[in-house]
Amino acid sequence: MLIGIFLLLLTRGNFAFGQDNKLFNVGYQILDIKYQDDDCKPETLSVALWYPTAEKPHTYDYGGTAKGCVAFGAKPLEGAAYPFLLFSHGYGGCGTGSVFFTETLAAHGWIVACPDHHDEYSLVRIRKTGEKLKRLAFILSAKKIASSGPEDRHKYLYRLREMDVAFRGLMETELFTKLIDKNRIAAGGHSFGGFTALGISGTIKEFHNPLIKGVLLFSTGAGSYLFTDSELASVRIPSMLFMGKLEEKQKRGNKTMLELSSRLFNAMASPKYFLEIKGANHFSFNNNLTDPLGIMPLCGTEKQFEIIRRYSIAFLEKYIAGKQNEGSILNQSDSMLASYLMDPLSNER
Repeated sequence: MLIGIFLLLLTRGNFAFGQDNKLFNVGYQILDIKYQDDDCKPETLSVALWYPTAEKPHTYDYGGTAKGCVAFGAKPLEGAAYPFLLFSHGYGGCGTGSVFFTETLAAHGWIVACPDHHDEYSLVRIRKTGEKLKRLAFILSAKKIASSGPEDRHKYLYRLREMDVAFRGLMETELFTKLIDKNRIAAGGHSFGGFTALGISGTIKEFHNPLIKGVLLFSTGAGSYLFTDSELASVRIPSMLFMGKLEEKQKRGNKTMLELSSRLFNAMASPKYFLEIKGANHFSFNNNLTDPLGIMPLCGTEKQFEIIRRYSIAFLEKYIAGKQNEGSILNQSDSMLASYLMDPLSNER
């Protein structure tokens, strides 16, 4: 049994954000940040960026079946400093992979940045390139990552460098450096992106960004098997971890996703939360950006999206934005959750 952990399964029902939470129009743009890689070769990192705006939004097609409501290229709403989330997509994905969440978070008054990582193979990109995916090579590459350990992660550190490129690129932009509140910054990621987010949140000293005050993790085996126990325990900030109920027994290397997720949750410092979503799998944290014919959509349902948004935003609003009234959501479970583990207390706070 976990000491100090409460299993919340008794309270059911729906609940919404408070009426005092003003929703903003959302602006969206794609930033291309120039930098040099480790071999001093020029590179471009494309970053999807959502933010509050005063301009009128319109329906926007992100690709596949993913639609949004944003003011493309709009000017950000000035006059306030906003909390900021830097979010990393899964292997082979792109910066708009979890737009169901990132766009909504911006409507709650956040700036959200999601870079297109330079993975060896990619299913989609923020900017559609028309490149044909080598599916077999992609699958083999993903399996190779899943069988990796801490001793192999040097091959994947490019992702951490790209998070730094995205962060510094925004901070060096005259407008956004004024709009981002340096005291309210979080990192997040899905799948391989969980490794990326944890890598800059304290597990690897040379990549640690001390401005990060919380970490949000969507279904991440890599966030567990690519770190040692002591490295995970060195993350001393609030965390929230999600997993799909249907992926409990799926393996990454020789461990199941439930084993990997439990290891990650147990190692992290409090306050921390671990949620399993009924009927969800590893891809339920994605939008469908490819819409492949004859293939099961690699995306979640609207009910799954709603529960992910609700708890994620409540977590970020409480622990990063400092809105303590959001704690009421975190204190309750929901009928869409198969289990809900929480340790909201911290000896350091």
